[in-house]
Amino acid sequence: MRTEQDKINRREANQRYYRMEENQEQKRNYMKAYRTRDYVKAKAHEYYIVNKMRWGGITKAKQQDNEELHNINSERFVNYDKR
Repeated sequence: MRTEQDKINRREANQRYYRMEENQEQKRNYMKAYRTRDYVKAKAHEYYIVNKMRWGGITKAKQQDNEELHNINSERFVNYDKR
């Protein structure tokens, strides 16, 4: 089991390691190759689909609220002379 100090030391060691340009390039190359793996692409696509549905629902709800508010305000404007 790693202690809290071990975690801090490991984080600092990683930061020192990736400050060097050649190590940054090595990490970029690894991540580029990692993103081309089939299971990673499938996982990213699934994440995209789930969040697109969630964001689309939020957008639709806001649009419906705006339409309701527009209807209420339009009704007030039309019925203003009747008061």
